[in-house]
Amino acid sequence: MEEENRDQRSSIFTVRNAENAMITFTILALFCFLVVLFHEMLIKSQSFVDALYSVARNISKIMSAATMLTIFEEAIDIMFQRIRDTLKKERELKARISAEAMEAGRAEGRAEVYREVAEWNQRRIEAEARGEKFTEPPPISPQDSSA
Repeated sequence: MEEENRDQRSSIFTVRNAENAMITFTILALFCFLVVLFHEMLIKSQSFVDALYSVARNISKIMSAATMLTIFEEAIDIMFQRIRDTLKKERELKARISAEAMEAGRAEGRAEVYREVAEWNQRRIEAEARGEKFTEPPPISPQDSSA
């Protein structure tokens, strides 16, 4: 039972999520690095070497930006995962409730048919007791008995 609960619990600190976060961070850091490099080369018209020195001077800002963007991306991913999980649980609950309601409807229908047949049989017995001919057809035909 404990192991079942452990499997059902979700955690944001799984190996898969950590790998995804590191891949995201790497991509974002590389993107920020290239943006700064091209900005220095194209906008400020610096040489490639001077642009690399500028990137080196700003590496802490580049890594901070990549970290912040990774945190935002992971937070959004977690939020959407929770929404997907909630919607999935809601669909499962609706399906279960629908199945239970259908079964309750069937039981109610069977009880109603049983009551109608019992009332018909009571009228038949009473008519026979009075010596009268009973011609009323049964409330349900034999081929409808599976309903």
